[in-house]
Amino acid sequence: MLVTRTTNMMLQNTLLSNLSMNLSRMDKLQNQMASGRKFGHISDDPSALIYGQSARNKLAKVSHNQEMVGVAQSWLTQAEAGVMELNKTVAAVYEELVAAGGAKTDEDKKILAMVVGQLREHYLDTLNTSFGDRFVFGGYNTPGDFADGRPPELKPFSVQDVLNPDTGRLEPRLFFNGFDVSQFDGMLSTDFESGNTIDPDVFEVLQKLIGDVKTLDVGPGINMPITQNGLDIVFFITRNDSGEAVVRNTFDLLTEIYNAVNGIPEQQANPGATPPVPYMPAVPPLEVEDLTKLIGLIQDSQNHLLTRTAEIGGRQRRLELLEARYAQDVLNYEQMRSDSEDADMAEVIMYLKMAETVYQAALSAGARIIQPTLMDFLR
Repeated sequence: MLVTRTTNMMLQNTLLSNLSMNLSRMDKLQNQMASGRKFGHISDDPSALIYGQSARNKLAKVSHNQEMVGVAQSWLTQAEAGVMELNKTVAAVYEELVAAGGAKTDEDKKILAMVVGQLREHYLDTLNTSFGDRFVFGGYNTPGDFADGRPPELKPFSVQDVLNPDTGRLEPRLFFNGFDVSQFDGMLSTDFESGNTIDPDVFEVLQKLIGDVKTLDVGPGINMPITQNGLDIVFFITRNDSGEAVVRNTFDLLTEIYNAVNGIPEQQANPGATPPVPYMPAVPPLEVEDLTKLIGLIQDSQNHLLTRTAEIGGRQRRLELLEARYAQDVLNYEQMRSDSEDADMAEVIMYLKMAETVYQAALSAGARIIQPTLMDFLR
């Protein structure tokens, strides 16, 4: 039988080794309780830490998407307010037009026409609505109205007096980013879609102008329009006397209503103008029968604006659903990160108390081993 001689030094070394392990265990538990994290180094549990870092990356992406959703909601709220303001303006013109139908004298109609003229100006101002320093309905013309104002030619929508060769009169024409869009008023909608009766190059420009809107990435692969193109608001489709679908310009319709209620004053000849302006006699306000025809057109414009408002409302509803989904994603990814990184404080406190008890017991046992010396033994 092999007998191993155990010395006092061996007992001390074993005791110190056990005490060191106990202290190391207590140090780890104390760090967990102080920091709230399971691991202090990657080497403690690489797979769990990588899992937690993946959750952190996903949280960062979701946070970015939430920020973009907030920006998109702000833009769409401003766009919705602008379209609703346009609808209120057109509705006010409708009321004045109905009132003009019951006016007894031309002077009464001209008083109502003054209101229509102001509403037309407000309609133009609303088309140039800006959000911050960006135009909402400006298409590619994004720089907006700054505090010191901007020249009219730099705004997306402007009005210029242009000689109409059919009537021989100077008429206000609507321009969008320097492009005369009033020339398409009254065009058959089939031609508007195909471009058969107009210059294809001009029509291609018009298509690009109408289709140009500001978009924003509000999620993985989700690129949402956050503005409404001004031309898509101004142009609407109605029916002419022959029942054909034609494209009308709301601004030109407001001008037509103004001239119908107010009448057209005489225009002096101006041969020096470019092109020359001939003399044109005055035209009195239209009668009730002719004014009634304009009521249907203004109602079609209102219906078109309501459709655009509903479209914006649908986008806002979609953003609300995305917002709710991202909020749930944040909770899920936070739980993933917590499961891999955060310490269970109740469990840590329990194990720390156990480690403290074990350490105290080890110290007590060691005191009994180390205390006796050779002199104590001989004594």
